[in-house]
This record gives sequence, structure tokens and C-alpha cells, in this order.
Amino acid sequence: MPKVTIDGQEMEVAAGTTILQACLARGREIPHYCYHDGLSIAGNCRMCLVDVEKQPKLVIGCYTTVAEGMVVHTENDKVKKARAAMMEFFLINHPLDCPICDQAGECRLQDYAVTHGTGTSRYTEPKLALAKAVDIGAHVTLDQERCIQCSRCIRFCDEITKTGELGFFERGERSQIGIFPGRRLDNAYSGNVVDLCPVGALTLKEFRFQTRVWYLRNTSTICAGCARGCNVVVGVGQQQTMMTTSGQIDDRIKRIVPRVNTEVNDWWICDEGRLSYLREQGSRRLVASAVAGAATTYDAAVAKAGELLAAAGRTGALAAIVSPRLVSEDLFAWRTALEALGGGPVRVHELRRGEDDGLLIRADKGANSKGASWIFGTGAAPAAKASTLLVLGDTLDAADSPAVEAQGIEVVYVGPFVTEASERAGVAIPSASWSEADGTFVNFEGRAQRVRRCHLPVGEARPSWRIALDVLAAAGASAPAWTSETDVLAALAAKVPEFSGITPDSLGLLGVPARGPVGA
Repeated sequence: MPKVTIDGQEMEVAAGTTILQACLARGREIPHYCYHDGLSIAGNCRMCLVDVEKQPKLVIGCYTTVAEGMVVHTENDKVKKARAAMMEFFLINHPLDCPICDQAGECRLQDYAVTHGTGTSRYTEPKLALAKAVDIGAHVTLDQERCIQCSRCIRFCDEITKTGELGFFERGERSQIGIFPGRRLDNAYSGNVVDLCPVGALTLKEFRFQTRVWYLRNTSTICAGCARGCNVVVGVGQQQTMMTTSGQIDDRIKRIVPRVNTEVNDWWICDEGRLSYLREQGSRRLVASAVAGAATTYDAAVAKAGELLAAAGRTGALAAIVSPRLVSEDLFAWRTALEALGGGPVRVHELRRGEDDGLLIRADKGANSKGASWIFGTGAAPAAKASTLLVLGDTLDAADSPAVEAQGIEVVYVGPFVTEASERAGVAIPSASWSEADGTFVNFEGRAQRVRRCHLPVGEARPSWRIALDVLAAAGASAPAWTSETDVLAALAAKVPEFSGITPDSLGLLGVPARGPVGA
């Protein structure tokens, strides 16, 4: 491997590595706009110019590969002057609308203007006026005058989705980004161009003017939209009536953005997953317990549920239908409870829509279908003789909750949403939804990943594993002494071979493949 000296520090890097990549890999920041790890190299922004000894002029850091004995300077006066000149060039026509721009607080143009700009401009001509708030797709709005022409969005549509909706139009000073005539930016991954945009040229309609990014409380977790298990960051923040008001804390999700995991989703997420929080927050929540349709206390509902499930278990008339979006800890706790109450057939509700695509989207919409099959097996539908049915409702979308088809069955419903099953249930108990739970998902490839609570449960809702223990105790059975989902995971890892060795620490931020024998 070639050895290169960068700012006086000698380092050994793999052949073919660019100067920019070598610096970033070692925590050395070189400013850049157009470069992105997941896209081809364009080399058109010129912010990453560096000085290489024996070269007649500055070279592009993102495009120039290292060579044996190369000596690079990234912070000398020559480089600093070039960066300042580039910043002055980028700001010639850029509007001064940071106070109303969604990118403010995450904008590289702002950051680099402070760290690499001069703070003044010699340009005295009127700024070029281009179109604002252009509707270019179902989820994306374009402000042309903010664009710095890094071409990231164009390359994404050309290379990742291969749909090619975007391009540069006109030439020279009047060059501008846009969609081709008769086209719309409506591919299934369109929201990624907003993440890629280093300025505020492309914004997401669903997040536009909702809040300021510095008000967001961000949580690293896993998307519940399908069996891919994309790594995401969920932002919970404040609702604002105007961009200039401080807002009111409402503890609601404002956006979901991708989190890099090259083993699962690379740098991307689909639009369905990105906006899945709208389904969760748009579904009517079950906020209080009920018995026979009448509101009651949590303790009374748990006592009644324990009575019904225990009676059915003793006579072999107990069965269950569970959502494949419950975390593994919830599923294992209910398996433990059902076994203690006499057992019965359990069916994992199937959620399949559409087809797998060549990128991320899976037809299986059960985020934990694999984990559920490891815990409960792949048994058939509940036995016809069942007189009492436990329904564990979906945690992301009320429309995806299991339905109760048979008549004359006593239903015990535990879930976050008001559904057909909850309304006909003899007992209904509210549980935490996807964004309110801590636990573990297993994706379709058998990779276990950590789900983290983003905000507090609504109303009386609480983790489903906790409800399982309370119901078990109310039924007069001995309940495990679990005090957290971590305790449940430890018991799960000891009992189910596929989870063997899995702990919260081993999962980390990126998850791990199953260590035991992989089931169906």
C-alpha cells in the first residue's frame, strides 16, 4: 500500500484511495460539497482543492488518488485562499434566506461560509433570480436559487434509482437544476435527494416549515416499514405556527432520515419508510383500557384479561394472533405468558404488499417477521376450537392490525390503536407503539438490530412485555422477575437458539447477524 504524507503526518492507505477519502478515514476534515461515499465522483464543486508538492497547481482532493511518496498540504495559505474564493463564488447569487430555510442548522454552505469564507463579497450586481418553491414531485420542493450545482441529486437518480428525472439546464451563470419536461420526481426513494442536498435547494414537503432542526431530539433506531430493517434517525421536536416562533413541545415525530449501515441500507431509505410516522401518528390511539366496551382502569382490565386467558388455557381453548411488527422482547414475553397459562396455537399475522425491488423495498412489511418466526415457529392458523383469542395489535399502522374473522370468540386485545379487533374485544389494553418501544427487530436476512424509544407512550400505554407479565400475575401464575426489556432479551437469548449471545452491547448501533442456528 502506498505511503502518503498529509500535513506532515505519514500514513499508509489502500491503492486507489483518493486524497479526500484518506483524510476523512482518519478524521481529517476537507470541505466538500459534491463528493458522497455512495455516488460516483464528479469533482465539480472544487471545495476540496489541496496542494500536492511537485504539482503545478492545486488538485481536486476527491478525484486525485494517492501515490507512493506523495506530499499533500490541506491547510496552507494557497489552499485557504482557494477555498475562500470558491465560497465567494458560491455566495454570489445565493439568497440570504437562512432564517426561513429548512436546511439552516444543517447547511454546509453556512458552515463553510464561517470556517472558510472571508465574510465579505466583492460582487455588487443584482443576484440572479430563479424559481422558488417549485413542485417537482410528490414529496420534494425545489428552490432553484439556493442550488450550488453539486449534482448529487442528479447522480442519485441516475445511479441509484436509475430513473433519471433530474438534470442541469441552461449554461454558464444561468445554469439551473430541474426536472425533465413531462417528468415528476416520484420514484420510491425521492426523499433521499433532500438528504443529499448540502444546502436548502431541495426540501421535503412533509417537513418543510414544521420546525427548526436544532429543536429536534434525535434517536437512532430501526424503520418498522418492512422486513429490510433500514437504520434511521427519528427526530422528535416542536410544532411551530411560524418559522420565527419558539414552538410548543408536543413530543411528536417531525421527520425520519436514513442512518448509514452498509450491511443493510447503505445511505438510503424509501419514501414509504421515511413517512411511516405519518401512519403511526395518523391512526386513532387506544389511550385507556376497556372491559366489555366500557372504560376501566388498567388494573381491572389486566385482571379480566388474566381471568379469560387462564380459563381458556385450562380447557385448551386459547389461541393468539400476533403482529410481526412487535419487538422480539414483547413476543417472547407473551410466548412465556401463553405457555404458563396452558399454551395454544399462535399465528404470526402476515403483512405482504407489492413486490421486492432491486434496492431496499421488501414485499414483507413485517419488520420483525423473522424474529417472530424464530420465537413462535411457522405454525398454522389458531385452532378452530379456540374460544378465547389473544390479539397483539400492530405497532405502526392500525390498518395492518390482525383482524378477527370468527364470530362468538372472546377477544383480548393488546395494542396501541383502535381497530376492529379492539372494538369487539371483551378486554382492550393499550400498549406502546413502534416509536415508543425499546427492543429488538430481526430483518429478513437474520440480522438483529436495536429499536429505541423515541418518545413517551400515549395515555395508559406501556411496553407490551410489561403487560404480559402483569396479565400472568393476575392469572395467578408465576411471572418472571423482569424489570426491563434488557432482562427479557437475556431470557430470550438463553431460550431461543437464534438469539444466542445477543445483548444490547453486542447489537451496538448497527446490529449483528444471528449467532445461533437460523430458523425459517
